[in-house]
Amino acid sequence: MPRLERPLVEEDTPVLKFAGDLRRLRRVAGLPSYRELGRLANYSPAALSEAVAGRRLPSLAVTKAFVRACGGDVEQWTARWRELAAQGPDHGDAPYVGLAAYQVTDADRFFGREAEVGRLLALVRERPFVGVFGASGAGKSSLLRAGLAAQWGEHVVITPGPDPITELAAALADHRSAVDVRAELAADPEHLRVLLRQAADDLLLVVDQFEEVFTLCQEADRRWLVRALTHAAGAARVVIGVRADFYGHCARHPELLDALHRSQSLVGPMSAEQLRRAVIEPAARRGASLENALVARLIADVAAQQGALPLASHVLVETWRRRRGAVLTLAGYEDAGGVEHALARTAEQVYDALPEQEKQAARQVFQRLVTPGDGTEDTRRRVARAELDAGDAVLDRLAAARLVTLDRDTVELTHEALLHAWPRLVDWLAEDRDSLRAHRRLTSAAEAWRTHDRDPDALYRGVHLDQARRLAPRLNGAEREFVDAGLAAERDREALRRRGVRRLRRLVACLAALVLLLAATAVYAVTTQRAATRERNQALSLRAADTALGLLARPRDAAALALAAYRVAPTTQARDALLLARAAGTVTTLGEGYARVPGSVAVTHEVGPEPGSSGITYRLWVGPERRKAGGMTLPRDGFLNLLSADERTALAVVRPDEFQLWDLSDPDAPRRTATLTGWPFPQGIDAAGTLMAAVEDGGAVHWRPGDTTRTRLPVDGVESVMPLDDGTGVVLARRDGDRRHVEVWSLDGRVTPVLSRSARLGLVTGPGGLLAVSDLDGAHLTVLDGAGTLLEADAVPEQALVEFSRDGEAVMAVHRDSVWLWDLSGREPLSLRAPGVEFSSARYEQGELLMVETRGGLWRLVVDVDHVIRDVCADLVDVDWAAHFPGVAERPLCP
Repeated sequence: MPRLERPLVEEDTPVLKFAGDLRRLRRVAGLPSYRELGRLANYSPAALSEAVAGRRLPSLAVTKAFVRACGGDVEQWTARWRELAAQGPDHGDAPYVGLAAYQVTDADRFFGREAEVGRLLALVRERPFVGVFGASGAGKSSLLRAGLAAQWGEHVVITPGPDPITELAAALADHRSAVDVRAELAADPEHLRVLLRQAADDLLLVVDQFEEVFTLCQEADRRWLVRALTHAAGAARVVIGVRADFYGHCARHPELLDALHRSQSLVGPMSAEQLRRAVIEPAARRGASLENALVARLIADVAAQQGALPLASHVLVETWRRRRGAVLTLAGYEDAGGVEHALARTAEQVYDALPEQEKQAARQVFQRLVTPGDGTEDTRRRVARAELDAGDAVLDRLAAARLVTLDRDTVELTHEALLHAWPRLVDWLAEDRDSLRAHRRLTSAAEAWRTHDRDPDALYRGVHLDQARRLAPRLNGAEREFVDAGLAAERDREALRRRGVRRLRRLVACLAALVLLLAATAVYAVTTQRAATRERNQALSLRAADTALGLLARPRDAAALALAAYRVAPTTQARDALLLARAAGTVTTLGEGYARVPGSVAVTHEVGPEPGSSGITYRLWVGPERRKAGGMTLPRDGFLNLLSADERTALAVVRPDEFQLWDLSDPDAPRRTATLTGWPFPQGIDAAGTLMAAVEDGGAVHWRPGDTTRTRLPVDGVESVMPLDDGTGVVLARRDGDRRHVEVWSLDGRVTPVLSRSARLGLVTGPGGLLAVSDLDGAHLTVLDGAGTLLEADAVPEQALVEFSRDGEAVMAVHRDSVWLWDLSGREPLSLRAPGVEFSSARYEQGELLMVETRGGLWRLVVDVDHVIRDVCADLVDVDWAAHFPGVAERPLCP
């Protein structure tokens, strides 16, 4: 039996409450012994017992092992542990600066850059103007402040901000008024040289974050600062710190380019040894040390990161708070979340702790403190506190967490590393970068407007004003005043424009009546002339199209004349003549006698020359090239009746009560598979050749090849019956008094009424449940699917042969010299007539209509007019234009 634990007297502290909840979790798990928990958690029983004693907060690793052994939610307990650990005491200032750059006063804890500081000191002593370049987060600011400036002596350090003249005036005013100094500097940029010489001997002027000149300053201020600094070199040592991705911006200023010639220093990432010194030495100065495992892990984590030193410094501040005595441990580092999560967690905790109404204000603060990059990376932006609508409470919380820095009347991000490490800020900036750029431009424009005494010419208008109006929810008071003034000016301009329009309308009204009379007369004459020309051209086009149809025996001449008719007037008749003429030029003779084209297999028949010959042979022609394949030989009185849609099964009639089934799987060697006697005359076969149907004694029957019996449907008055294409049932037309009905019957006897018409009906089935119903008395064709009617067409003769395309996307009908094609997706139907030709069957596949005439000729008709025109133009003959189109100027037939 497990020994009893010492009870917790009162759970009046967060640590005791945490320990009590761990004990309750153990009781829910069945109160296992600590020895048993130790085996499950891979920790000693003593360590697990100490975790619930309530004397101190256990480590995160022990907590997670205890919870996992008891079957608890590890993620939930981890979050709770981090929240509790964050409330712990600081136990003194950390020897690290966190996210902030090292300042001049931090020189005693700035390590790792000694060699770079020495080289930079030597370069500055040699050259009066020096540029220090480096990537974002490389440590330029720390090197310039805690390294160079701290060791030089007399120095002035500024950042340009949006108003570099004011920044310099404030730094160099000494006992004079900064306003007076600014006025002197603004009047003459070379006055900076005088002020620097008066300030001190061998003075060092450091302009850090010089890229703000290109992201925050107006063009005039930018030119002023470049000239002032380049002319001041000599009176003092001038050093500028610039982000490397703004190197090209510096090259656009010739004065700056000359000053930087052979005066540049590049700050690269810290090496592993430099990072090791940067993290070990500050702690050693405080009498503390770091575990070797922590140093190795930290260097490995930050070595490849952008802004390695500020990230390391920040996570070491968190690790310092979790140190064990005077030792910073790897366990404390992992409890802090490591480099990857420490910075993001700090920002996220501060944001989550804000009241709901202040979170939106905090978001707008962060967005205003960033200048979105345009071809460059995002940069932080220093702004005046007056630009932020957020209250002091929000700014104070962000500053206390060292996420932002408050300096006199300005606010900025503590370090640009926050732009990459905090996912929420990354998402905010990525949501609408164009709007953020527009907002920055609006802020600058509003400031310029106020600087120029609210000059109306500086207001937004047009597209810029519309874009600014959409930014209304995120504007501060000054920006909103600027936009409102622009909207008011826009309304005034619109009112003035409307008054001008009204005056102009009154002036124009008198002239309009006269112009209308003249215009109406001219339009009537032009319209009448155009109508007469159009009617003449249409008449000539129709006549030429009829002539072209009579020339189908000479396809090239017919195609050229039809194309000319189509160019004169693109009538339907000219189009049809063009398609037929081109098709006539592609006719391939398959053989003598009747032929049909069900798909990729063509069938012709050949009758033996003598009465005593073997009979009639149906020849197969396969493939796109219509290669001659095998044949089926039947008695002379026999005929091929049905061919399945998959072209693998054929049904031949030998005599009225005897039928043969043929397997066409091998077109080169068709073989007879069965002979059926005593069966009714089949009216149809399904696509796979597995189901046949017929009308017998006024009823509908169906059977499968090989069956010995047939199934009769319980219905009378059947006039026609067809199997469904997928073989799942049959469709029939039956008579009920004066009414005709179409019904679909499944093989298990279920019936679905489809259509009722008072006419004699014929049926054709197609893929996907398609059904074509012909009104044989009224020359009407209806195509249906399971959802309703797809097509209704009139004037289709009752003898027409109706077929579906293989993919079910089209239906066609053939009767003598006429062919109809309907695209079931809704495109314009096609109706063609070829005088002197009699077609026996047709099939539409992939934009090509294959038609077979009774003499065995195979026509290939392409329905794409543009395609046909290109083919005709490739082999074009001359047209007697004057004879066919008198009075019409000759036109080019081909592009």
